[in-house]
Amino acid sequence: MLHFLGFILLVIGGVMLVPAVAAFVLGEPHLAINFAAPAIGVIALAILMRRFSKPTEPSLGKLMVVVTLGWILAALFSTVPYMLSTNMGFVDSYFESMSGFTTTGLTMIQNPEAMARTVLFWRSLTQWVGGIGIVVLVLTALVGAGKAAKKMYIAEARIDRIEPSIKDTTRSILKIYLIFTILGVVAFMLIGMPLFDSINHTLAGISTGGFSTRSQSLAAFGDLPLIIGIILTMAGATSFVIHRKVLAGHWRELFSSVEFRFMIGIFVVATLLLVWSVGIRDAAFQSAEAITTTGFQSANIYAWGGLQKGLLCALMIIGAGFGSTGGGIKLIRVLIILKSIWWSIKRSFLPERAIVPIKVGGRTYAHEDVTDTAIFFFIYIITLVVGAALIATMLPPGYGGADAFFESTSAQSNVGLSVGLTPILPDPGKIVLIVQMLIGRLEIIPVIAFLSYLVSKVPRPRRKPV
Repeated sequence: MLHFLGFILLVIGGVMLVPAVAAFVLGEPHLAINFAAPAIGVIALAILMRRFSKPTEPSLGKLMVVVTLGWILAALFSTVPYMLSTNMGFVDSYFESMSGFTTTGLTMIQNPEAMARTVLFWRSLTQWVGGIGIVVLVLTALVGAGKAAKKMYIAEARIDRIEPSIKDTTRSILKIYLIFTILGVVAFMLIGMPLFDSINHTLAGISTGGFSTRSQSLAAFGDLPLIIGIILTMAGATSFVIHRKVLAGHWRELFSSVEFRFMIGIFVVATLLLVWSVGIRDAAFQSAEAITTTGFQSANIYAWGGLQKGLLCALMIIGAGFGSTGGGIKLIRVLIILKSIWWSIKRSFLPERAIVPIKVGGRTYAHEDVTDTAIFFFIYIITLVVGAALIATMLPPGYGGADAFFESTSAQSNVGLSVGLTPILPDPGKIVLIVQMLIGRLEIIPVIAFLSYLVSKVPRPRRKPV
């Protein structure tokens, strides 16, 4: 297990060296050491882990433990630059780091204009890395992992392959990701956005993260960037399987995708429902950001009514496409649940021996698939309710239960839309949101496997013989 954990930490150490170099380019060379020192420490630890451990063929359960621990440690080590470069304490820094890697976008930084540009770039970079997935980056360069590569890929909440092998799949994902990243930067620059802001908003947009260099988010640059933001975040919220087919010249695959059509349909309906109360700009943009689980904001959501917030909550829970950079329950799972409900109603009017398959998007799903989806849905909602209830016990004056549920939903669905509650929560409340962010990003099961592993390692008192 330590062998594979070492690979994950090597990637994290390498990523941390990027802002160390960027600090010189951005005219802040004094900040380079704040990234280089912890990066070297992480790389050294990773090398030691690999040297003093033997590569084995661990089970899927153990690799789920490794991947979950890798994400926890990635956020932990990446906390150091925040603590050294800002006045944030450990909890706030760890929150910012976890929010970045899980592409959530909730932030402790309320005035980004006052932050060093190297720190802002680091925030955006963590979202870009988290969007594609730490393990995907590991497997892109990893040689000779064998069956463990497939298990690690699954352990990071990915299943679909877009190439014959896992290695080719991860490399193809990275190529597609880089293409959209370049296109996003160019698009923002063409409408007059400065290069630094274009890079940051592209990194945060294609990863469906939502960190911004401005306190007013993308809205600080006018209305045109909001349109590009919608297109970019919808690209991030679309499955890489679809992107692979489209880039190969099969454009019809995009519009024949049941998930993509469902996402566009939800976006249109939500926009129409909101437009009467908040205006076309905010209705369209915030609907897009909620369903793609991104988190860029163009409005003060705290001032919105309960029905408007509730609609955004529903969109955040539904989430983006499966195999995308987005969070939430995922569009295909919601479609399976809806279709299974319709199947149950239809089945009750037919003879007992009648065979009625459950089909979604031309694919037939077995009852086991429907059961797994229902279980995931149930655990997701229970976890969400528990998290919101805990947050509700720590609310500052002026906030109510609906705000607690909104913030909890935003964290667990890895969105980042906020009513302004997160930065003023006490530390225990922030820790609850941190856990929810991790659960949402890894889709619950790996985290449960990790907790079960920890419990199994707790020594139990031996019973004395009678």
